[in-house]
Amino acid sequence: MAEWSEYFTWRGDLTFDRDPLNEVDSVILARFSYIPFEFFTKPLPKGPVTIRALAEQALADDALRAGERWKQRDDALLRAMADSARYGDLTIDYQGGKLDEELQTQFSAVTIRLGEGLHFLSFRGTDNTVVGWKEDLNMSYLCPIPGQRMAAEYVRRVAEKVEGRLTFGGHSKGGNLAVYAAAFCGPDVQWRIDAVYNYDGPGFLDKILQTEEYRAVCGRVHTYVPQFSVVGMLLGREEERTVVHSTETGLMQHDVYSWEVLGPRFICLDTVTAGSRFVDSAVKDWVQDMTPEQFETFVDAIYTVLCAPNMKTMHEMRENWFDTAKSFYRAATDMDDKTRNAALEALRILVRSAEREAVEVLRPGEPGTVAVLPKKQDENGK
Repeated sequence: MAEWSEYFTWRGDLTFDRDPLNEVDSVILARFSYIPFEFFTKPLPKGPVTIRALAEQALADDALRAGERWKQRDDALLRAMADSARYGDLTIDYQGGKLDEELQTQFSAVTIRLGEGLHFLSFRGTDNTVVGWKEDLNMSYLCPIPGQRMAAEYVRRVAEKVEGRLTFGGHSKGGNLAVYAAAFCGPDVQWRIDAVYNYDGPGFLDKILQTEEYRAVCGRVHTYVPQFSVVGMLLGREEERTVVHSTETGLMQHDVYSWEVLGPRFICLDTVTAGSRFVDSAVKDWVQDMTPEQFETFVDAIYTVLCAPNMKTMHEMRENWFDTAKSFYRAATDMDDKTRNAALEALRILVRSAEREAVEVLRPGEPGTVAVLPKKQDENGK
């Protein structure tokens, strides 16, 4: 998000009982779930812990911050949250997570108490583990994935322990998990949900969109994507998308640190770029042109190649790129003919889809970007 300091300076002195949760608060809390609680050198205190105390422990943990799961821009986020009246005294009531290579799932969520009778459940998006990326690929043809089931179960467990209203949020895959959990947590919990914030998270297969559970919560879902969105355009959805202006280019716009804000709102555009629509259409045509069996074989082949270097994270692969390249080559050549041919056919279908959509979507003279338009504000500037 651009200009973090401006938002904290403008609103950081107001607690949530004086000024309610807004879309910028929600993306801050969604980003907060990426803090790798499970890898702190010293265990967290038992019971609820304030964001201020957690931030102090994290920022003093040099081993944690030097690790590959830490994003350096989170330093400034944690300091700003800890120093503000708005976030510093909020408590982390519950945290849950699971990384399971056998189940091919990476799940983590945290429950933040905003005030009496109000909790925010934040779902972590894809981290840089190979398992996390495989789960994202699985989402393209399989639903529910284990992470979605875990998200719904996490909500049910938390709802039994806390009273009052609930708000969900997440970025990337975390946004998808937030929506799925809201839809399938059960009617006795669903009525307590005020809103679900999905920040550039993928949608769902048609069989989910057509369920009564999804439709019951759809009107409470608020989805935000940058102007060049790829992840947030994948699969289907019923709710409208709000397009946010990002200061980055290309795929880097997925990073919410690049999303611009004005007061308690994002700076918005009227549509995504032509390039984003091109990628969206091409990928959807690609998936539709393959049978589920073909796509599953392709995804499994990619995962086999990714696992070949016996490295757990994408960072390890980049740091050991020569060994990674050799392992990739061996994995590809060791595939049986059926798997290799299926993977190559999937790639050929993708190329054909891209060529077809290039003619339909990227017509000569079509603008690739649009004007920046702040959201309409009321007389109080909200």
